[in-house]
Amino acid sequence: MQRSPAVPGTVALSAMGAATSLGALVQAAAAARAGIVRAQELVASPCVDGETREFVPLIGHTAGPLTDGFEGLGRLVQLCVAALEDLRASAPGLQQERLEWFLCLPRDLGLGTSPPWSAEEIAQRLVARLQEETGLAPRPQSIHILLEERGGTVRAVAESTRMLRERHCDQALVLACDSLVSPERTEPLLSARRLKTPDHPVGFMPGEATVAVLLERHDTLSERGQRPHAHLFAPVTAQEPQCFNAKAPPMGRALVEVLTKALVQADAHALPEGSLYLDLNGEEFRAREWGQTLLRARDTCRIGGWASYIPALSFGETGTASPLLALCLAARAFARNYARGHHALLLVSGDDGHRAGLMLGRVHEQRERLHPDSGR
Repeated sequence: MQRSPAVPGTVALSAMGAATSLGALVQAAAAARAGIVRAQELVASPCVDGETREFVPLIGHTAGPLTDGFEGLGRLVQLCVAALEDLRASAPGLQQERLEWFLCLPRDLGLGTSPPWSAEEIAQRLVARLQEETGLAPRPQSIHILLEERGGTVRAVAESTRMLRERHCDQALVLACDSLVSPERTEPLLSARRLKTPDHPVGFMPGEATVAVLLERHDTLSERGQRPHAHLFAPVTAQEPQCFNAKAPPMGRALVEVLTKALVQADAHALPEGSLYLDLNGEEFRAREWGQTLLRARDTCRIGGWASYIPALSFGETGTASPLLALCLAARAFARNYARGHHALLLVSGDDGHRAGLMLGRVHEQRERLHPDSGR
């Protein structure tokens, strides 16, 4: 086997797994590529039709049979166990003695629980259930819980890459989970007029997903004779003072900063083609910010020829899980050879003004044999 050379400044993306409205990762990526969508009525979450004044169900992207009948903690357990099983199918040999765990969850995790639990209590209960259900037994000191929405997921990736480079660990497992389809999550979003409804077409459709990725140093992966799915650069971050939470329309300055720095870091600022993964979801302020970003970035980088992908079109808004979902979709596009160019840039915009760019590089030797009857 010809080994893939390490790209300086990167870590290896060695395994991936997911639980989404379109299934596990391989099936989900193929379905999204084919334009398949499984949005359905959220019967337990009605909204009022502005014209008829009647209650109608919201439309959202649920994980179907996997989460039907489950709510609260049980729903999260179902999603996380499925994603971990999907990851372990391609990474059976997790080295738990040198493995760091990062669990990323939304900060409003305790909404609607009875008796009321804090987000921290639910996170701890989730860890215990995952250990029970999967048989995985991470060391207590190796478990890191982040309750910071998208920004927490990016921070987990950044901390993972730092710990790997400094040889504090050999592997890092980042698990991001979110579900916005239950009534306790949809009600405040409806009140804030953020969801797509018959009389409000510029909102988002709620979704749910858990995504797991295993990151490693290139040397430990090469010792096992394996090649990574992609080379991952350290995240680039910035803060946008004008953001949703500040009730000020963002002007794209922070996104241009992370876009430019991420391209320069990967030496991709002059490349005529590549792939952009955007977390646009139907909300007007996000679309306006991206338009401002494109205008401001014209003189600093060549992204006019880069292809753009919007995962929310296929999966709905997946919140905390969205950065890792985009990362895995980009890696699958490399593997199946339908990605444009040799780099994929994932842009992340949080309601709190957190902006981030994650750059993936293609592993040039990696090729999967295409088969006309294969769904992969």
